[in-house]
Amino acid sequence: MQDFYRCEEGMMTVAREVANTACHKLVADMLYEARIQANCDYKRRIEKVKTNKGAVRNLRLTQEQYMRVNIQYY
Repeated sequence: MQDFYRCEEGMMTVAREVANTACHKLVADMLYEARIQANCDYKRRIEKVKTNKGAVRNLRLTQEQYMRVNIQYY
């Protein structure tokens, strides 16, 4: 079952601003998580080191290192 919502009269611009702000945050969070996942994958697959997200949060890989990580998109 789907729910449909409508904006009140005159509130469409505010609703668009809220949606834009939420989308910007979601995209930024998605890119951050992709970087962390790539760091984890690099450590596990290439360096063969057991690690978790907390341990690699501050790790910065070079472009060549990122290119060696094979990220699976679902």
